[in-house]
Amino acid sequence: MSGSEDSPPVGGRDGATAVDGAGTPGAGTHRPPLTGRIHYLLGGTLPPTYRAWVSHDLTGPGWRVRQAIRPPLLLLPFAVVFALLPGQPAVRGIAVGLLLAAGLGLGFATSSYFRNRRLEQHGFPPVLPPPDDPQEAG
Repeated sequence: MSGSEDSPPVGGRDGATAVDGAGTPGAGTHRPPLTGRIHYLLGGTLPPTYRAWVSHDLTGPGWRVRQAIRPPLLLLPFAVVFALLPGQPAVRGIAVGLLLAAGLGLGFATSSYFRNRRLEQHGFPPVLPPPDDPQEAG
C-alpha cells in the first residue's frame, strides 16, 4: 500500500473498528461539539468518548484531504490581515492566494506525518512506521 492511498480504519482498544465496511461512521460514533472540533483542529486531544470519531477522521476515506485542509484553516486569520493591509487589491489578493496555496501544499506534503502524530496523541498505533534515524545506521 502506498502512502497516497486511504488506509483502513484503526481499531479501538477492544479491536473493533470505528467505521463499517462502507466507510461511514459506526452506530456508536458521535461528533464532538463545535468547541471540541476547534480544540481538535488546533492540535488538542479529545476525550476518549470521541475515539471512534477521531479514528474515522484520521483513517477513514478522505483523511488526506481533511488533514491537508487544516493548515490553510489555521492560516486564515493571517490571510485576513494580509487582505486588510494597505496597497493595491491585486497585490493583496496575490499575497492571500499564495499564503493559502502554500498552506494547502504543505498540508498535503505533511499529511501522513501529522496523521501518525495525531493517532499516537489519541492512543492509536501509527499507520506507517516512522522513518529510520540516519544517525543510528552509522
